[in-house]
Amino acid sequence: MGGGKPKLLLVEDNADVRRLYAIGLNQRGFEVKLAANGAEAVDRVLSERPDCILLDWMMPLMGGREVVERLDLQDGTGEIEIIVISGQPAPPTLPGRVRSWLTKPITVDELVTEIGRARVPAIK
Repeated sequence: MGGGKPKLLLVEDNADVRRLYAIGLNQRGFEVKLAANGAEAVDRVLSERPDCILLDWMMPLMGGREVVERLDLQDGTGEIEIIVISGQPAPPTLPGRVRSWLTKPITVDELVTEIGRARVPAIK
């Protein structure tokens, strides 16, 4: 994490949800990068090095579990916080290094609160 705005990677296959969250998080002072699926997410993580990933769990092409598994194999991604956003309830044990699991529907304020609980500085 460097200076400036905290960088988030928002991974969401629903374009309307992705746009809504991105606008709200940008307004709250975050730099938001977007990915529409898991494969794109892995590429963006490696090129953008976000502070936190907001990861939809159920997506076409590559779901959240595979994204986490692939990132676990990459050098230099272990410090990135992962917060799952899913329409499914959280499993009894969070998978891998997932820090937290939020069940949709989720407000932007709830996202900001959860990002603040992670090691990512929230901006008011």
